[in-house]
Amino acid sequence: MKKSLIFIKIFVSVFLLLISTNLYAKKAAIIVDYDTQEVLFEVNADTLNYPASLTKIMTLYIVFDYLDKNKLNWETQLNVSATAASRSPSKLYLKEGSTISVKNAVMALIIKSANDVATVVAENISGTEREFAKLMTKYAKKLGMKSTTFKNASGLPNRAQLTTARDVYKLAHALISHFPNEYKLFKNEKFVWMDKTYKTHNKLMLSYEGADGIKTGYIKASGFQLAFSAIRNDKRLIGIYFGGDTGAQRNKSLKFLMNKSFNKLNIETKSNQKKDTSKNIAQDKIDKYKIVVGTFKYKKNAEKHLKLIKSKYPKTTNNKDATVALIRSNGKQLYESRFQFFSKKDAQVACSRLKKYKRDCFIRG
Repeated sequence: MKKSLIFIKIFVSVFLLLISTNLYAKKAAIIVDYDTQEVLFEVNADTLNYPASLTKIMTLYIVFDYLDKNKLNWETQLNVSATAASRSPSKLYLKEGSTISVKNAVMALIIKSANDVATVVAENISGTEREFAKLMTKYAKKLGMKSTTFKNASGLPNRAQLTTARDVYKLAHALISHFPNEYKLFKNEKFVWMDKTYKTHNKLMLSYEGADGIKTGYIKASGFQLAFSAIRNDKRLIGIYFGGDTGAQRNKSLKFLMNKSFNKLNIETKSNQKKDTSKNIAQDKIDKYKIVVGTFKYKKNAEKHLKLIKSKYPKTTNNKDATVALIRSNGKQLYESRFQFFSKKDAQVACSRLKKYKRDCFIRG
C-alpha cells in the first residue's frame, strides 16, 4: 500500500512538472493595421507565453537605440566572454576572447538568431546579461508592453521570461516606426560570417507577397512563433503568431490570417489568389464556422447584444472574433451578432451552452 502511495505521489509530481513546463505554451495570434492600429484579428492575444527568440527583437531595438544615441557605432567591437561562448545553439560558435562588430552582431541576431551573440551584446552594453534583461524590461514598459518580463537577451528557456502576442506586436510596431532604416535589415535573406553563409529562418518572408520581416522563434515550451510584417497597396499589417506545432504549420496559419486580414481591407494578392486551403487552421481553433447569437433591425442593437453575450459568457465565446454582419432576409436589411473562427465541433458546443441559458444561437458555415 505504501509503495502504491509513493508511486502515485511520484507520478503526480512528474505530471505536474510536465504540465508546468508548458503552462503558457498556448496558441495565440493577432493581426494589426500598422497605420490605424486597428486589430483585424486576435485570439488569446493577452495570454502569457514564452517569447523564445522573439526576445531578440527587443535586444535589437536596444542596439538600434544605442546607435541612434551614439552610444555605439556600427564598427564598435564587442568582446566575447566565456559565458557568451558557452551559450547553446543557435549560435555562431564565437571563441572566448574574440570580438565581433556591432554590424555583424546585428546581422547574426536577425538572420542566424545567434544566442551567443545576444549574450555578447547584453554584456557589452550592461556588464552582465542579468542587468541587460532589467534594461530590456524597462524598455518594454516604456513601449506599453505591460505583460512582458525579460530575463535574458536571447530567449533561451526561462520560466519567468514571459510576454503576450499583443505585447510583441507593440514591440514590432515600435521597432519599425522608430528605426525605419535599421528595420530594412530584416529583409536580408543571408549573412556571411567567417566564410560561412547563413540563411534566414523566416521562410514565410521569402514567399509571401509584400513581406519585409521580421523574426521567428522556437523553444519546446513555446512552440513555433513568428512576428511578421507585410505591405500591400501601401498598407502594412503586422502579424504575431504563437504556439505552432511545426514551422510549416505556423507559416501556413499566419499566411491564412494575413490574407484574410488584407481581404478584410479589400486588398487582395496579385494572384487572387489562390485560396489557402490549409487544414492546419483547424488545429489552431481558427476555423470557418460562425455562431449567430442574434439578428436585429438596427446595427447599434446588434453591437450592444454582442457585448452582452461576450461579457456574460466569456468561456463560451472563448475570445473569438466578435463582429456585426449586414445581411438581407426577405428583402429586408438586418444585422447579425456573430462570433467567428470556430471549428464545427466548437461551434456546436458553444451554441449548446448558450441555448442552456435560453439564448438564441445557430451556426453558419
